[in-house]
Amino acid sequence: MSTAIAATGSTKPAALRPPHLRPMRFNDYENIRALLVDHALEPLPFEAWRHRWIDNPLWERIGKGLPIGWVLETVAGEIVGSMETIPTLYTFRASDLIAGASGTWCVEGSYRGFALQLIDEYFNQPVDLIISTTVGPAAIATLSQFYAPIPLGQWDTMSYCVTEHISFAKRALQRYHLPLAPLLAYPAGGTLWLKDALRKKVLPEPPRSVLIEAADKFDARFDTFWAELVKENPDKLLAERSSSALWWHFDAALRRNRLWIFTASKIGRLRGYCVLRREYSTPGVRRMRLIDYQSLERELDLLPGFLRAARQRCAAEDFYVLENFGVGVPKMRAFDEYAPYRKKWDNCRFFWGATDPALEKDLGDPRRWDPSQYDGDASL
Repeated sequence: MSTAIAATGSTKPAALRPPHLRPMRFNDYENIRALLVDHALEPLPFEAWRHRWIDNPLWERIGKGLPIGWVLETVAGEIVGSMETIPTLYTFRASDLIAGASGTWCVEGSYRGFALQLIDEYFNQPVDLIISTTVGPAAIATLSQFYAPIPLGQWDTMSYCVTEHISFAKRALQRYHLPLAPLLAYPAGGTLWLKDALRKKVLPEPPRSVLIEAADKFDARFDTFWAELVKENPDKLLAERSSSALWWHFDAALRRNRLWIFTASKIGRLRGYCVLRREYSTPGVRRMRLIDYQSLERELDLLPGFLRAARQRCAAEDFYVLENFGVGVPKMRAFDEYAPYRKKWDNCRFFWGATDPALEKDLGDPRRWDPSQYDGDASL
C-alpha cells in the first residue's frame, strides 16, 4: 500500500466542508493521478491502472459486486483522497477465498481528518481476506489497529547478493560524487568480490534429471502445475497461479521486458518455476528481485538451481544485485543462506486480516502460509 498521508485519528478540520465519500470509478483516473503526483507518488498509465481490474480473471465473476476503491470528493468535484482495492483469488482447504489487496492510499494533507473513512470502507468490503504487502511507514500506526503482520517471515528485511562487483562498486562510489569513481571501482569491486568469495555458500548444480530453462510465457503447463500444487497443499493459503492469473499479474512486467521466468522440468513435466522482476526503486541500480518460487518436489530443493540460472543471467546482462524480500520463509532458506547481505526497513510491509473469526484463527498458524512478493499488490 503506497501511502502519501495516513490518518492518525485527528479531528476533522473545522474550516473545511466534509468531502463526499463514494466508490471509485474508472473516469476518476485523471483526478486521482493529479492527487498522486501532488504527493510525489508515481501513478500508473491509465491502461495499466485499468488493467488491474478489467483484465483480472475475477472481474467477470465478481467485478460488478466489488468496488475498485473509494474517493473523497469535494463539492467542487476535486478528489482529495483515494484508496484502491484489488480483488485476488486464494484457495484454502478446497475453498475459494476472495481477498481485497490494498492499492495506493493517498489523502490531501488538509483533509487527513477524513482519511479513516477510506480505511473503514476498505475493511468492511464483502471479501474473505484483507491483504496488504506494500505498507509504508506512514500507514503503520493506523493500519496496525485493524490487522496484524503475517505470522511467517520477516517482512521488514531483504536479503541480497552482489552478482557483478565492479558495477556495484562503481554505482556505490558515484553516490558520493567521487570524480575517480570509474577507476576506483576496480580495486573496490575486486576487494568486495574476494570478501564474498571467502564467505559465500556455493550453490549446488541441479541433478541431471532436472532441466532448468528460461521461458517467455505462462502456457498450459502452468495450469496442470497449479492443479497439482493445490492438491498437494490443501492446508496452505495459496494465491491463484493458473496461467490466466499469472498472465494478468505479470502482464505489465512482461510487456516492458522486466520479467524473467525460469522453469524446472522432469521428462517434459513442469515441476517448479521461479519468477524474478527488475526493480526501479533505486535510480541507477540494476537489480532483479525474486518474486515467486513454487515447486512440486518434496525431496529436492529446486531453488539453488534457479538461483544459479538467475545469477548467470544477471552477470550476462549487467544486473549486479539479486534480492529477495522477506527473510525466514522456510522454502526460501537457500536464498537466505546464499545471500550475504541484509537490508532492513523501518516497518513490516505484509499485513493481513480475515472477516471470519474461525478463518482468522486458522491463519494465525504460520504453517498455513506460503508468502511471497506475488501476494497482494507488491509485484502488480
